[in-house]
Amino acid sequence: MENEFENKKKVYGLGIASFVLSILSVVTICYIVVSVILGIISIVLGILSCVIEKKNGMGVAGLIIGIVSIFITLLLYIILGVMQADILMVPDWYTNF
Repeated sequence: MENEFENKKKVYGLGIASFVLSILSVVTICYIVVSVILGIISIVLGILSCVIEKKNGMGVAGLIIGIVSIFITLLLYIILGVMQADILMVPDWYTNF
């Protein structure tokens, strides 16, 4: 009887970690290196969650959000590189005061 109760009460730690890291990857999208690292870790944990902890929606959600986050981060990096935009550039009129 106790084994049945323990089997029903599973904690899906990899899926939850994947989901949390993917959300953090989206939040830190302006910091390219941090966002990509969090996205890669989220993807790895999401894949492990799908393989080890079957039928886990959090792992799949973390996997999808991690992939989208990395794609958007790299796309923004490429677009800003093509435009040669410097986000931290201080205008000349501001330094003259």
